[in-house]
Amino acid sequence: MDYKRLTIVLGHYGTGKTEIAINYARYIKETGHDVDIVDLDIVNPYFRSREVRRELFDKWGIKVIGADEKYMNADMPALSRDIYSVIQDKEKYAVFDVGGDDAGAIAFGQYHNIISNKDVDVLFIVNVNRPFTKDADSVIKYIKLVENAARIRVTHLVNNTHLSYDTSIEDVIKGQKVVEEVSRITGVPVKMTAAKRDIAERLIEMGYEVFPIDLYMKAPWNKI
Repeated sequence: MDYKRLTIVLGHYGTGKTEIAINYARYIKETGHDVDIVDLDIVNPYFRSREVRRELFDKWGIKVIGADEKYMNADMPALSRDIYSVIQDKEKYAVFDVGGDDAGAIAFGQYHNIISNKDVDVLFIVNVNRPFTKDADSVIKYIKLVENAARIRVTHLVNNTHLSYDTSIEDVIKGQKVVEEVSRITGVPVKMTAAKRDIAERLIEMGYEVFPIDLYMKAPWNKI
């Protein structure tokens, strides 16, 4: 799968946006590039890429940039100045995990001027099992909302329709139909279909092209 130097990951709450960002960054690392993950999710206090910083990213050799270490558990836009360095460094790959609504996307919008002329993919993650992105019309409406807030245009769609650990093959196929409809209406191409590894393997056997992902994020009620 091809990828650009900078990848922006957008999506509504519950789309699996952060899981996609984590798995995508690991994929880039495994293909031989030095990659950072930029955590711009300053809205959602529960599912953030920085939550797995020590457990996974340090082991993989992936640097996390976002809130300063002393603000790890704070809900404030205390973003690192290193973000500008990542954007400008032509040797550095980076995956941006952007907040899950238009308010969260505003945090990314401050970088749009220096991002706009760079080698960048903007991925919009779709989970049709979420009420605000349940069909093509609602997905298109939400894309426009987030594009305006982030001041950048979506370049690709990603089907990540799921129900966490209860995801079925039927969920993924249902989401694929909606994402393909959105693509036909908007002209925005589909980048990939993602599914947790066991479901992905079964879909691949059925002839589908799927990006297998592992689930790393845990809700607070599961952190025991």
